[in-house]
Amino acid sequence: METVNRVEYRVQDLNTRSVILFPKQAQVVRDMTAINLKLGTNEVTVIGLSPTTEQDSIKVESNGSSAIITNIAVKSSPNPDIFEEIYPELGRNQSDCDGDNESESDSDSNSGQEQSPEVSDVQRRLREIRDELEMATERVDSATSCVEILESYATTQRENCNTPYLGEELETYESLRHQLFVERVKREKVRSGLSEQLDKLQRQQVKEKAKEQKAKEKVLQEREQKKSLKRKRDQERHEEQDRVRRERENFWPRYCYSVCITIEYDCNTQPPSRSISEADTMQASSPMSTEADTVAPRSICDLVLSYVTSSAGWAPIYDLQLSTTDSTAILFFNAQLINTTSETWSNCKVVLSSATQAVFGGLGNVTQTLKTWKIKLSPKGSSDKQNQLLTDLAKSRQYIDWMAFKKSNIVNKPRGEMFMNADLHNSALSEFEESLIAETGSATSYDLQDFKTLLPRSTSSKHRMARLTLPDVKFSYIAVAKYRAGANLKATIMNTSKNAFLQRPVGLTLDGRFLGHTVLPHCSAGCVFSLDLGVDPAIKMIYGKPAIREAEGASEKKERYNYLYSRTLTLQNNQALAGKPVPILVRDQIPVSEDDRLRVKVLSSTVTHLDSQGLFCGGSEQDALQEKDWDKATATCKEDGEVNWHVTLDACKAVCLVLRYIISLPYGEDVVEHWDS
Repeated sequence: METVNRVEYRVQDLNTRSVILFPKQAQVVRDMTAINLKLGTNEVTVIGLSPTTEQDSIKVESNGSSAIITNIAVKSSPNPDIFEEIYPELGRNQSDCDGDNESESDSDSNSGQEQSPEVSDVQRRLREIRDELEMATERVDSATSCVEILESYATTQRENCNTPYLGEELETYESLRHQLFVERVKREKVRSGLSEQLDKLQRQQVKEKAKEQKAKEKVLQEREQKKSLKRKRDQERHEEQDRVRRERENFWPRYCYSVCITIEYDCNTQPPSRSISEADTMQASSPMSTEADTVAPRSICDLVLSYVTSSAGWAPIYDLQLSTTDSTAILFFNAQLINTTSETWSNCKVVLSSATQAVFGGLGNVTQTLKTWKIKLSPKGSSDKQNQLLTDLAKSRQYIDWMAFKKSNIVNKPRGEMFMNADLHNSALSEFEESLIAETGSATSYDLQDFKTLLPRSTSSKHRMARLTLPDVKFSYIAVAKYRAGANLKATIMNTSKNAFLQRPVGLTLDGRFLGHTVLPHCSAGCVFSLDLGVDPAIKMIYGKPAIREAEGASEKKERYNYLYSRTLTLQNNQALAGKPVPILVRDQIPVSEDDRLRVKVLSSTVTHLDSQGLFCGGSEQDALQEKDWDKATATCKEDGEVNWHVTLDACKAVCLVLRYIISLPYGEDVVEHWDS
């Protein structure tokens, strides 16, 4: 029976040659080098491909030796690895925690039984004083008993009254009583001194115990603080372990794919190199027989494994720095790389591509054919009063079928079925792919410098791609003073680079001050795009209320009322940089009549120049236009009543724009406003 030579690899042990990142996919190329093949059938198995891998995209290519790839089988199986064995540092050791608690409790109990040397010394002296006091009390009691015995004896002798030697006995009695009294006084003094010492030592003992208790409380407080700090550190360490555990569980696969590659090795054949996928199997001829006594030859084979996986991609992010002093812009092009698969791509070449499958509808989307559009009159008395010519039911059905087909092409496996945790969502990749749907032409590729390592993580990594200088930026202002007394600054920029700018978020910085984030519009190479930079506080304007009076030359018969409206707009440029006038488009309007009897007529639009003190320097438009210090202004009126003032105003200059118009209406009529909804 023919034996099969089996070789097994884990995908994390294979070298990663290159990774091509698309907006929502990644194409990975891995190398399997120096595979020892035996004569006959060999099976090379690669275990551990991410569950996000597209099975039909797996391809294997040989190096053109005598090895012929005859079959590729892809199957899914439960993850053979155990999380706790791969990441043992993330598990909590309960025995260590219990040991720490026991040691802490033992130290607390030992610290409670210990006494200070001062307290021990006072207690020793108290014991000695109490013994001495007891002995002194005993001596005093003994002296008192002797006196009592002497008194008892003297009383007995007095009662007998037959003592012949009374004088001698009295002397003896007096001498003994004096001796006993002196001895008793001495012993009383000794006992009193010992009592005083005892009281002093007891007071000292109270003080020493209070001092010892205070010291113990301080030690316990310090120990409690250390324990609390240790518990806090342990809690923070456990929380960090839990965070890291949850992070890694986000990319720990419940199952993975394994690729079994069957290779037939025949030393007498030299087939050309070719690649084969799972669905493409090449049949090899039977190997030639060899003599039994010959040694089976071996071959060294190199294979290249390539596949496409989802849950990875890239998205561009921009940072635009504008300068009003030299009218230039610097655009920083950064790439946001995302890998949420279960694989790590180490030390590999990374290429970014803007190609996406969202641009195309899919290979199964064939060209539609038009069917005959038939109509007929509805029966009389039918309840359907809708004109079906306006609805085009066939178009509606085709649109519904088209949307259903698009949804059917989007095959996204639920992440909860593939990984332990399913709380990840890459919104940046989805938004980027949607913005690429409007792109036309060929895809753009960007090569990252140096080799990169892409780890699976929930956050994206940021890489600097290019720094582009865009000259000749045009700044202008647009003001609608009727609604807001402010001028919006607008920057018009030409894309002078060779690459197109994609529709993505961009951070704006104007003259070193960060403004915020907005959306950079799509702009091809050589085209122009505009960005609204918000209201510039350096442009001041006052939009006064209109002055209304009856126009001169009214009819004496009072057949019509003629009212003269005069509105003044004061515009001032407070920028400090002189010699660079700024263009300002001021949009105003006059009413438009919808009745032939109601007439609106523009009388004049005058421009008055103001000096730095706010005084008028000109009385008409021609006078103002002759002032070369503040530049120029013109006015145009459109049919819809919009009046556009094109003002070019130098720094630290001001101008008044006056618009006069007459509204004429029949006598006894009133004017009301009417706005389109």
